[in-house]
Amino acid sequence: MSDYTTISLRKEFVADVEEHIEDEPFGSVKEFVKHVVVQEMESDDEISEAEARRIGQRLRDLGYVE
Repeated sequence: MSDYTTISLRKEFVADVEEHIEDEPFGSVKEFVKHVVVQEMESDDEISEAEARRIGQRLRDLGYVE
């Protein structure tokens, strides 16, 4: 048996993702997020520390990260 955890996302963000994947082969936001995370983990592309900070700040500005 696998253990699971819960990740909280803003309802507005989930609604945006649901709209984005409407015509995609994902059955749920959970499947889409898992796909994106796995794809990113397997990617050899690296971003700079400055780019990571910029992305983090943008997510905070949008209210997705506190």
